[in-house]
Amino acid sequence: MQREEWVEGRARPKRKMPSLSINNPMEVLRQRLLLEVARKQMREASQRQAVANRLFLQNVGKRGYLGNLDLTRYEN
Repeated sequence: MQREEWVEGRARPKRKMPSLSINNPMEVLRQRLLLEVARKQMREASQRQAVANRLFLQNVGKRGYLGNLDLTRYEN
């Protein structure tokens, strides 16, 4: 069966509509997903670095030293 519709004995031409494609929306979603994954990896890496820095400072003794100070001596 043909897609043309008959109007008053003549065939009506098909509408000139753009084709619907999902390629561009899928590409946008793919790029957003990749960007979100990269952000998550960066966030996790910076959290790991913060933990490593904190452990390093604890091992060096910086945290213990500041925690043991008697700050009342220095008040005016």
